[in-house]
Amino acid sequence: MRPYAPLMILRAAAALALAAALLAGCSDDEPAATPQTPSASALSAPIPGITLPPDPLQPLVPTPEEVPSGMVPLLSGSGSRDAAAIAEFSADPAAAATALAAHGFSSAYVAQYAHPSDGRVLSVVVARFRDAAGAKADLEGDLAGSSGELVETATVGEASQARRQPLPGGAGQLVTLRFRQGATTWLLAYGAPEADPQVAVELAQALVERATT
Repeated sequence: MRPYAPLMILRAAAALALAAALLAGCSDDEPAATPQTPSASALSAPIPGITLPPDPLQPLVPTPEEVPSGMVPLLSGSGSRDAAAIAEFSADPAAAATALAAHGFSSAYVAQYAHPSDGRVLSVVVARFRDAAGAKADLEGDLAGSSGELVETATVGEASQARRQPLPGGAGQLVTLRFRQGATTWLLAYGAPEADPQVAVELAQALVERATT
């Protein structure tokens, strides 16, 4: 099963970038007023009171305090997802749904973040399977269908793979990190003008540690 085919990841990242631009343009000022540039401290601070939707899998995605400085959660794109919703991210939803069922898919959760002004985006999909064998088979299917430049990183969890490719329209780079721990798999997609794979690795390591404690 490939819940995010590479093209779909790029489209999701582009949509997040658009949402970030819309966030940057929102203002209570009159249309003719001069936009005010937020201070660096304002952009780097988490927004009080904004949290991800609750779910048993929610602890296995990054919190607003853990993501790169200045990124804010996109609540409309975050929350629990069933097999049908996850399969829709694939280039072949019917085949993806069949694979999910065969691998013992149980539940999933998506967390999306974007920076209001600098184009950075983050999407994390965590999926829980009936057992470790199903999760292993699912990850292996994802890795076999992945594209982009392989990036050498430390292994995250029991198995992982990182790749990097251009964002649409020359908007920057997208780093994808797929990894597994037991019966749980993750896809972490980080887009930025210069996407550092270590950002994805450090976030992933924190999630694996949380899943095993």
